[in-house]
Amino acid sequence: MEQQSIKSRSINYVNVFIGTESGCDPSEGEYSLHIGGFIGALDISSIGGVDDVSLIIDCIENNISDIDLPEEGTTEVVLKESGEWEDVHWHKYYIVERVCIFAA
Repeated sequence: MEQQSIKSRSINYVNVFIGTESGCDPSEGEYSLHIGGFIGALDISSIGGVDDVSLIIDCIENNISDIDLPEEGTTEVVLKESGEWEDVHWHKYYIVERVCIFAA
């Protein structure tokens, strides 16, 4: 087993679009979420582990209150893959890199 640094491997970037509608409460999960594109390779079928789609959803759910969502419209959120080593295990997660609001 070889331990690598994040610097020596490719990093995923994911464009996520959050749709909001008037009268909905994003803090209660009332929004739509679409992956619009990505740079890198996403693991979408990790059996018994954590796949990238689950990590992306976790990132949005954990940061939804910090994102200034319009009452109605679309917000593009660019996520960047990150993580940390714990012994020989890599714990991957996504962080918010950039937010762009498109009003309806």
